Amino acid sequence: MHITELVARQLGLTEVRELEPYATINGVTVVDLESQEGHFRVHLVRDSQSVNVSLEEGSKLSAYYNSLFWHEATTTEKIALPSGRFKTTFRVSDGPVKHSVFITTLDRPGTVRKRKLTLDELEQIAREIAKMHAVGLKVLRKEFETSVRENYENIRKYRDKVQKEVIEVLELAVTNELSTFFKNPAAILQKVGILTHHLDGRKEEKHEEVEEVIAHGRLTADTCRFDEHGNLVEITEWENIHLGNPVEDLTNLIISSADSDIRSKKFRKIFQTYFYALVDIHPPNYQLPDLKQWFREQMARAVVDGIEFLLLELSDGADHVQEKRDAAHRWESALDEAVDHLTGNYVSDDEQDYRTD
Repeated sequence: MHITELVARQLGLTEVRELEPYATINGVTVVDLESQEGHFRVHLVRDSQSVNVSLEEGSKLSAYYNSLFWHEATTTEKIALPSGRFKTTFRVSDGPVKHSVFITTLDRPGTVRKRKLTLDELEQIAREIAKMHAVGLKVLRKEFETSVRENYENIRKYRDKVQKEVIEVLELAVTNELSTFFKNPAAILQKVGILTHHLDGRKEEKHEEVEEVIAHGRLTADTCRFDEHGNLVEITEWENIHLGNPVEDLTNLIISSADSDIRSKKFRKIFQTYFYALVDIHPPNYQLPDLKQWFREQMARAVVDGIEFLLLELSDGADHVQEKRDAAHRWESALDEAVDHLTGNYVSDDEQDYRTD
C-alpha cells in the first residue's frame, strides 16, 4: 500500500486527493492531502530509530524533529504565526521500511509560490518575523531550546560538508551552458573563495554578544506562500530553525528573493518595517542602526548558503529562461556587493537615513 494511503487511513480521511509530493532541502518528504475533512500536510522521514546513522541521515532526522518541535510548540502555546497547526504524530510501516510522520493542518494553504518578491511582500514577511522574535524563548520551554540547538548543530555539520561539493558543482556551472545566465562567470569562483575564506576566519573569532532570536534558517520566496490577493498566508519548511542573529532571516530573504535594486536601495525600509512591528509588541535591546550593520555582516553567509538554492533553480527542467536569468543576476550582484564590502570597495551609504526610503 502506498505510504500516503496508510497515512490517510490513520487519520480517517475520506475522498482524499494527494498533491504533488516534494523533498525539502534537508531531504524530508512533504505531501499535501485534500479531503472532506480538510487540508492536511504530511511530513515524513525514514526512521529506523537506530543510534548509529550516517551524517546525512542524522541531518535529515534532525531537520524532521526540528520542524516537529516547532509546530508542536507554536500550536500548544497558541502562537499566531502562518506556519500550520500541529495535529498528530505517529509511525507507519511500508513493508520493512519504517517512517516517522507528523501532520499539520491549514485553514487556507497558500496557492501562490513566487521566485521573486515585491517590496510589499517583503514587508509582510518582515512583520511576521517580528512577531516570531517578539515571542522569543520566554514563551517556549527550555527543552525546546536545547533540542533545537542540538538538531541545528547536526544539520549545520552536514551542510558544511555538502557546501564543498556544491561549490564544485558551481565550478562546472560557470563553465558550461549555465554560464550564460551570469554576467561575469569567470570571476565568480574567485569571489566565492573570498567569502568562504572570510567565513572560515570568523569561526575562530569571538563575536560580540547579540540577543539571540528564533531564526527560520531558510527564509526565501520559495518558503513563503501567498493567496490570490497577494496576502502572505503561510511560511513553510521550519526544519532549519535555530537561535541566531535578528537579521539572519531577512538577510537570506533579501539576498535570495529581492531585486538587486531593493537589496541595495530599499533594504532599510524592510528592516524599518520589521523593527517598528517588533517595538510595538516587545521592544528589543538593539536599535535600528544595528540592523544595517548586521545585515552587511551577514551577507557573506547568505550568499554562500544561497549557492545551492541558485543551482537548483538554474537546473530546473522547466523552460523559464528569464526567471533563471533574474535569479542568477540577483545572486551574482549580491556576491559582488558582499565581496566589495569585505574588501573595502563598497560605496558607503552611511549618509542615507532610514527615513529617506
